[in-house]
Amino acid sequence: MKNPGLRYGVFGGLSVVLYFLSFYYSQKNLFINPVVQWTSMIIYVLCMYRAAREDFALHGVERDFRLLTRTPFLVFILINLAYWLFYYSIHLADPELLAMETQAQLSALQQQIAAGVGDPEQANLIREQIQFLQKEGMSMTLGPVLMQMARGAIGGFGLASVLVILLKNSYKN
Repeated sequence: MKNPGLRYGVFGGLSVVLYFLSFYYSQKNLFINPVVQWTSMIIYVLCMYRAAREDFALHGVERDFRLLTRTPFLVFILINLAYWLFYYSIHLADPELLAMETQAQLSALQQQIAAGVGDPEQANLIREQIQFLQKEGMSMTLGPVLMQMARGAIGGFGLASVLVILLKNSYKN
């Protein structure tokens, strides 16, 4: 692949899926750990950075900002697509993950109540959430997954923009 955006997007997508598969097969409770989830952003940033540097070397730095952000943003979109497809399919394949996530959410909400929310209205909302989760549990539907992908794309554009600004400034110095 000659296009650095495609090359690093595919490589990053495979890397993120392998990263999460390693946690899934070694210890499932780590798979849903927020630290593990957010640490995967290192792969995103590294791939975006490498692709942007290659793009700058191939096409120069003195281009329109939209053209400069295109490559790292494409990398983010491809990695994010791979992540969310994997995330959705692994949850469909293993219902135990949803049960673990439900239990973790219940525990967090119960700790909030025990610590004291301060606002009675907020406490009632949390109690309602607890009752709902105890009765229904969590579910994995495509709509919320697509919504998270869209939110991620907004953050990915911001990340690509910051990366381009930093790289462009480093080329000037």
